[in-house]
This record gives sequence, C-alpha cells and structure tokens, in this order.
Amino acid sequence: MNKMKIILSFCILIMLNGCTTSSNLTPKSQINSIYSQNESKEKSILSIKSALHNDQKNQDLYILLGKEYMKYNNFPDAINNFTIVINADARSSEAYNYRGEAQYLLGNFDKALSDFNIALNINPNYSQAYYNRAIYYDDLNNSKLAVINLDSAIKYNDKNFLAYEMRGKIKQKYKLHLDAIQDFDYSISQKPNNITALYYRSLSYHELGRLHSALDDLNQVLNYDPTLVPALFIRADVLKSLNKIEEAIIDYENILSEQRNNTRAKKELIKIKRAKRP
Repeated sequence: MNKMKIILSFCILIMLNGCTTSSNLTPKSQINSIYSQNESKEKSILSIKSALHNDQKNQDLYILLGKEYMKYNNFPDAINNFTIVINADARSSEAYNYRGEAQYLLGNFDKALSDFNIALNINPNYSQAYYNRAIYYDDLNNSKLAVINLDSAIKYNDKNFLAYEMRGKIKQKYKLHLDAIQDFDYSISQKPNNITALYYRSLSYHELGRLHSALDDLNQVLNYDPTLVPALFIRADVLKSLNKIEEAIIDYENILSEQRNNTRAKKELIKIKRAKRP
C-alpha cells in the first residue's frame, strides 16, 4: 500500500486540517515553533497523565492520552493506551476504532481492519469507523467496497465532510465529474476552508470546461498556500484557456521559484512566451 497516502489520509482525520506546515517561516521562527510545539506536547501529555494518576480507572482519559500520542505520531504508545481501555471494556467501539487508526499508520493493515470490523460490530452506526475502513479498501484499489463504506459513513453522519470528499475523489477517478462535484460541494458546505475538496472540485470543473468555477476554487486554494505546485499548474492551464496569458506566465514563474528544475514548467513558460510574441 502507498504509505504516504495512508499517512496523509489519517493525518487529515486526526488533525482535521491536514498535515500542512508553513513554508514561509524563517529558520529562527521554525525553531521557535518546533520548541513551542514540543513544549505544548509535553505539557498536554503530562497533564493527562497527572489526571490519570488521580483517576486510574477513567477510560476516557486513556483514550484522550492515546489520541494525544497520535497527534505527535507516537503510535505504539497510542496503541498501548487504547488497549488498556479495550482490556477494561471489550465493548468500547471508540477504543477499537482509534487503535485501528494507529495500527494502520504503523503499517499493521490486517490488525487495523480487524479493529475497524470489531468497532462496527459493536456499533453498526459508527460513521468514522466506516470512513476508516473505506481508506483501507481504497488503498487496495477496491473502489466498490470503499464507496459502500463511505455511503454508510455518510448515512450515519451526514456532516462527515471527509467521507464526502473521499467519495468525490473516487467518483472523479471514474470520470463521474458531476457526481464528484456534488460530493465536494457537500464536503465544502460542512467545512468551507477544506482546501483538499476545493482543489479536487477545481479538477472536475476543469474537466467539464467550467473554467471560471475552476479558477475560483484554485484561487482559494492558492490564497491558502501559494506554493502548491499542482494547483499552480492547473491554474496556469485555466488562465491560458481564458486567454489570461500574463497571469499564466506568473504562475509558471512561481512554480520555478519553488522548483527551479521543473522541466514541465520551463517548457510551458518557453512555449507561452513564444506564442505571446507579435
């Protein structure tokens, strides 16, 4: 399975905002930011451990501690805490689901699926467990089972914006662009700053020739992060189609400022500048 794809999928799930970091930080501010994050991490974990010391049977605190470890990619300790809950309460669908997420990120795919299945046997209405199981099947390229699980995730929680987004991406893969756009619309309505859904919706708009709609979405994406090279390429192509040549040139130049050896951007820039000559 594609490890990076898995990590990105679950980072979005855990953090609800992806795993993006700012590339505009200066080295000094990056150091300060990392120090601050580490300090915050230690404080939050110590705080939960302190609470557990005074209330060792509080299963909610073990789940909270496990989730905190997951935020900082400490999956083995996360699994240990979720397992403590499961040993104390074999009906804790939440603990099974979270342990499945941690197992998945460690590459223990069969164990993850087993945990998701148990979570759903305990609670057949558990939207997030269906979503997690959909990720498993999608990474196996089993789109049919992925969509079945996403349908259930949405059925039991129609505000699950990640499930709409993922289902839209699968539909897009099969060129079902109108259906994909509808799912991206729902995802964005639940989370207006969902940059991933905006980006993928722009791709479907582009494929359907709805260039102004594509441009609107891409502008939002690039306002959030002006360095996203795939979005810059698509926007440059849209701008060329709209005969906004100068703006397209700027996008290609911005790509080269990020990736100065990007052959495709160099070729496109040469081509567009030649065509622009009187």
